[in-house]
Amino acid sequence: MLASRPIMQTIDTMMMAEVACDPRGDFGRTINPWYLFYTSKGVRGTMTKCGEDDQERLVKSAERVRDLGEVFTPSSTVEKMLDLLPKSIWKVHPSHTFLEPACGDGNFLVAILERKLDQVAKAYVNKKLPAGDSVESAQFHALEVLSSIYAVDISKDNIIGGTKGHEIGARTRLVNIFTAWNFNELGKSLTEKSPIWKSAVWIIEHNLIIGNMLTVDANGKPTKRDSLPLFDYEWHPESKSLSLSMTTLGAVMETEEAQTSSIMSLFEPEQAMHVWQGRAALLYEVDRVEAPKMSGPIRNGTERSTR
Repeated sequence: MLASRPIMQTIDTMMMAEVACDPRGDFGRTINPWYLFYTSKGVRGTMTKCGEDDQERLVKSAERVRDLGEVFTPSSTVEKMLDLLPKSIWKVHPSHTFLEPACGDGNFLVAILERKLDQVAKAYVNKKLPAGDSVESAQFHALEVLSSIYAVDISKDNIIGGTKGHEIGARTRLVNIFTAWNFNELGKSLTEKSPIWKSAVWIIEHNLIIGNMLTVDANGKPTKRDSLPLFDYEWHPESKSLSLSMTTLGAVMETEEAQTSSIMSLFEPEQAMHVWQGRAALLYEVDRVEAPKMSGPIRNGTERSTR
């Protein structure tokens, strides 16, 4: 997906590398077929050996591995994988988009956002931001790169957090990084009343969603994956504004399949619906859209629930 074009045109980068390390430091089996490293530039299946120096917690509990296939990727592995991408993928505008369909509590998301914000900071210092040289311009592009990161996870604990053992979820981690960056790089202390902060939270809450990226659940029933809402952000630096459209994951995948398939379809993919246009800092005023609730039995660690 490219931020400068409709989200339905192409998927740029899909990041997944949830693998288990055995005591020898070799890769264990892949937990889920979605856990691949893929880019349209041709980097496929590239993984880095897990070394003994990786001290991060890769498993929260044996129950979560059993029930959710959950094994976390250490930060060192994440960084080495991201190093394989071309430098052009980190440009400020248009900001290349990433989709993480099994994001856990956000190790990939954190690393991607930090790299993107670092490029915004460098361009700001060198007065090379497309939107201009002001602090407002830097914040505009900070929102732009934030909006280029999409993620899905089956576990509410991982996305939202707030429970014992999962106090901080992926959403909170990104909010904290965005807030700290504004203070460290721009000297701006954001509060919950700051329009930029509220717009950043709006983006994160709509881009990082709870869902099942498999088509059916454990009982063979549909998971509503194709109905997951996705927002397409078209950023206009000259006016510091954006155009917002809404589509679904199913429509995006259908469009991608139509572009890569040699078989002609009789039906056009569903078109994105225009939702809003205005100054980027006022994005928080747009009504929120909830993702459809998952159905069927889902085990979240030791507790079994029906959603």
